[in-house]
Amino acid sequence: QNEATHLFITRRASPSFPVPMLGRLLSAAAGAGATVALADMYPDALPTLGLTKPKDIKLTYFDIPGAGEKIRLALLLGKIPFKDERVGFQEWGELKPKTPYGQLPLMELDGEVFGQSGAMLQYAGKLAGLVPKDPKQCMYVDVAIGLDEDLRGKIRPSVYLSMDASVPAKTKAKKVAEMRKVVAEKDIPYYMNFFEKMLEGRQFLTGSKPTVADAQFLVTTRYLTGGVLDGVPKDCLKQFPNVVAFKARMEEMPELKEYFAKK
Repeated sequence: QNEATHLFITRRASPSFPVPMLGRLLSAAAGAGATVALADMYPDALPTLGLTKPKDIKLTYFDIPGAGEKIRLALLLGKIPFKDERVGFQEWGELKPKTPYGQLPLMELDGEVFGQSGAMLQYAGKLAGLVPKDPKQCMYVDVAIGLDEDLRGKIRPSVYLSMDASVPAKTKAKKVAEMRKVVAEKDIPYYMNFFEKMLEGRQFLTGSKPTVADAQFLVTTRYLTGGVLDGVPKDCLKQFPNVVAFKARMEEMPELKEYFAKK
């Protein structure tokens, strides 16, 4: 019986086994299989199991929810300290050439800059313990994120058109109104039915604990009910009680409640 096996047995028999011993346990455990087993035994200790944790995290985005909000929420849920840098639209012209892909948000980790909000969300989620370690559970999370992205894809064209200065105002207003009518009456109900079913008997989209999918979906529900989309009523989710309850539940989480209260 090697040291790793002995320590596994010790932990099973003694719930008071100290978490700081996990580093030594990993050292003794042989192979990736043992590491996976340890992660399953200690899900809340994942961020301490030898992962590279940055000393400084800075998230740069506009002072709006947009593509940066899901990352902010994931970091907040995990109580991960970060600098929340908000830039004005007037600053964007000067900043854009300095970004890796001409986009925001940006995440700076100990001086190294990264782009792509989806990658940042996954990174933040891994630090915060919001990404399952089991591949099948990850599939459920990614399915929920994919559905949310599909819904956003239905909304996005009307948003881009509304900002297009090359289209005459009257023509634009008429076309946007037509597009938003489809969004409100067809697209939102179509996708919310899926989320409503996901939340049957569950507190969160994939189980009893929030994941990065919940962080992203919360942003969407707040967006749809925030009155910022002309033609989309603020009560557009009222026929989906599970979704409404999910939104309220997430907003009441201590890690997020204070943040939303300041907005």
